[in-house]
Amino acid sequence: MTVIDGARSSRSNHRFLDCAVAAAVFAYNLPVQGFAVPDSAVSWIAYALPAGLCLPYVFHRRRPLSMFSVIVATAYLQLVLGVELLVADVMLVPALHAVARSRPPSNSVPAAVAVAVWTITMTMPSMERYSMSFGDVGLLVLIVAIAWLTGMLARVRNEYVHSLQLRAEQVERDAAAAERTRIAREIHDIVSHSLSAIVLLSEGAAGTVRQDPDAAAAAMKTVRDTGREAMTEMRSMLTVLHSDDPVDRVPAPGVAQLDGLVERSRAVGIPVDYRVTGEPVELPPGLQLVIYRVIQESLTNVGKHAGPEVRAVRVHLNYGPATIELTVADDGRGTDSSSASGWGLMGMRERVLAQGGTFDAGPTADGFHVAVSLPAEAVR
Repeated sequence: MTVIDGARSSRSNHRFLDCAVAAAVFAYNLPVQGFAVPDSAVSWIAYALPAGLCLPYVFHRRRPLSMFSVIVATAYLQLVLGVELLVADVMLVPALHAVARSRPPSNSVPAAVAVAVWTITMTMPSMERYSMSFGDVGLLVLIVAIAWLTGMLARVRNEYVHSLQLRAEQVERDAAAAERTRIAREIHDIVSHSLSAIVLLSEGAAGTVRQDPDAAAAAMKTVRDTGREAMTEMRSMLTVLHSDDPVDRVPAPGVAQLDGLVERSRAVGIPVDYRVTGEPVELPPGLQLVIYRVIQESLTNVGKHAGPEVRAVRVHLNYGPATIELTVADDGRGTDSSSASGWGLMGMRERVLAQGGTFDAGPTADGFHVAVSLPAEAVR
């Protein structure tokens, strides 16, 4: 059975139960209604009043306020016609409960007052006949109050459950948006770095293919390897997108892949000086990915913006006792923040801040620098 079929079955069961309750009270009322209807009343009243009190209850789930209005109007008509208490009058209690359960206090409080006033007005003149005391009348009013209160509590609970469902849906939407942002950032880093390297290598190969065919062939081989690596990373991203199983997740690039990243950058003509100082420690995959992507994006920006006059690009990763420091600095012509904005610097900044670190990037007197500091307590 599907969820939709189950919901339909539940509604059908509720409808059957509502009809059964209304029919049972109406049928039970018929044998005794003659004692309550005065002789002067026309015979149809003996059937119309119980019908007006019972049958509208069938609609208490779909039209609670309309249902209550018909029932309470019938009850007050009974009072005006001088008809004494009927068994069907008990339907005022579940009708009030239905209104309190589904409508705000601005509707349910007047409804409760109307039923309470009717109860007092209807029972007070009949106290002696039915051997009732003021305590009995008070008990009936208390039953009315309990019907209203339980309906109100049910309404509050339903609203609370609904708010939790909305909150859970919002959390799910936020998580999906965050995942989309993460994937977009990863794709940007993969494609931007790889295409930049491919463009630089292709331009170099095109310029040397006649003078130095071997160098051009080596450059094109590096283009091939760079493209294959980018395809591998993209397949890994697609695997994650199409699988909910953590086992299927391919390990993200990290510190161990930095040497290869540096070598590929050197192959495209970026003079990278890579140094590691301090005592290296095992880092969580998330932090390793941040370090890798920051260096990758920084080297990509060097290839795009530093110009051919760049003589040195210093990449320094330092494992300190309290922080892990990462700097990437070049002596090229650099770039302003606007030309390196967007997914590049913004993506790096967001990655670092998400790990509780600090990020700084900007032009210097002789080039451009990126400085990152990550708290050691987040990685040990």
